[in-house]
Amino acid sequence: MKDFNDLKYDYENIRASDELRERVKNTMKKENRKNNVWKSCIGLAASLIIMLMLVVNFIPSFAYAMSDIPVFAPIIKVITFGRYESADNGYSAKVITPRIEGLLDKELEKRLNDELKENANAIILAYEQDIKQLKEEFGDETVHMGVESDYIIKTDNENILALDVYLLNVAGSSSTKHTFYNLDKKTGELLTLKGLFKDHADYVTVLSDYIKNEMIRRNQEEQGLFWIDGETENFEGFKQIKADQNFYINNDGQIVICFDKYDVAAGAQGSPEFVIPDNIVKAILK
Repeated sequence: MKDFNDLKYDYENIRASDELRERVKNTMKKENRKNNVWKSCIGLAASLIIMLMLVVNFIPSFAYAMSDIPVFAPIIKVITFGRYESADNGYSAKVITPRIEGLLDKELEKRLNDELKENANAIILAYEQDIKQLKEEFGDETVHMGVESDYIIKTDNENILALDVYLLNVAGSSSTKHTFYNLDKKTGELLTLKGLFKDHADYVTVLSDYIKNEMIRRNQEEQGLFWIDGETENFEGFKQIKADQNFYINNDGQIVICFDKYDVAAGAQGSPEFVIPDNIVKAILK
């Protein structure tokens, strides 16, 4: 039997075959190449990071441009915050309260949501007071009277969230009032009609002239019934829009001017809307 020293000598002097040695040699070369490539990639990435830091720090215009690139875009959305429904012997009410979430300007978000909540509460209170008064006057007699307040998301794309909060009153005939909220998703700002145009631009005249001509066209070609100043005998027709006229931005980025029912036309026209072509306002838009 071999002693320990003989076994140690045999182990230290093991020799692989020529073929095995060649395979090991080639494998080691490949691993070295992989390591060298990986080290090169790490070095290149580090160099690029250093270069980018130098550019951002030493070229102000580039640093400013980089600052405009958000790490993530805020998710602005509308959810249903409250729901009130009532039905009682001809009286009916449905009041849906929306809530806006995701604005970076939390003060503006709170102000808008407080306004939406207060308006909804005011509608509910007025409805309940009306029912109480009508029941005192008519008792159990059936009286048809209803209100509906809800919201419609007119536009929801990467740039704009446009919300239409409406109030429909039904008592014999019906009337509808609209309030529009246009939010710029990029800036989180609440857009105003005036704010869309250049300073001192006479946007009221430009928009009003187009709408008046469109009313005339619809009256002639589509048998519409718009009331236009100078063409009505018993009351004043449409002259021009208000400076803060209802509007929203549609999915194509166009301004849509909106009127409530009976504002400028017979009830059959509902709540008229006028899409303003780009070429009409191109020269005066910001």
